[in-house]
Amino acid sequence: MDQSRNMKGFIHYERSPEIKGIQYFDPIVNAIENREVLRLYYLPFYEDKPYFNEVHPYLLKEHESRWYLIGLNAFKGKVRTYALDRIRDLQVASGTEFSDPAFNTEAYFKYAVGIIAPEGPPPLIKLAVQLTQAQYLITRPWHDSQNIVEENKEQVIFSFKVHPTYEFRSLVLSLGKDGTILEPVSLREEMKQELEEMLKHY
Repeated sequence: MDQSRNMKGFIHYERSPEIKGIQYFDPIVNAIENREVLRLYYLPFYEDKPYFNEVHPYLLKEHESRWYLIGLNAFKGKVRTYALDRIRDLQVASGTEFSDPAFNTEAYFKYAVGIIAPEGPPPLIKLAVQLTQAQYLITRPWHDSQNIVEENKEQVIFSFKVHPTYEFRSLVLSLGKDGTILEPVSLREEMKQELEEMLKHY
């Protein structure tokens, strides 16, 4: 009996949606290997029309079934993240010298949850989580900096040394009433305002 065929009925794999922009994967890999600058025709989510960027490509990174290019934006002089599914065209920018500032992937994403890595030092965030829900964070930490600060019969208080990006805030909001930001106070107030705005839609 074909064992793999017999197991199909009781093993269910998560299916990823079709990855858009995957046609740019190989050209980007080649550009990274050959130290070539790329000219991207790119459409951000917050823009109506695409525009050109010259990008010095450093890294391809997968996150939640999407691929991203991390590289130096030649016009802004800063490292930026580009979703492959938002690229509308891609060409090698011939005649442009490649800039390599010894990009360090681990250092760049050290304080990041997800794909966005803001500049500067991150705050120390304290998050109180209801005891049962806290077990999910304990068994599957959100970040390497995650620590348990305090634990009692009702809740666990975690600390994180991360930037409070949209992705981190989304994780906190996914806890619903079982998660509460304690510190910093500024982030607590921002989350409170966001929840108040959400309530206006219900």
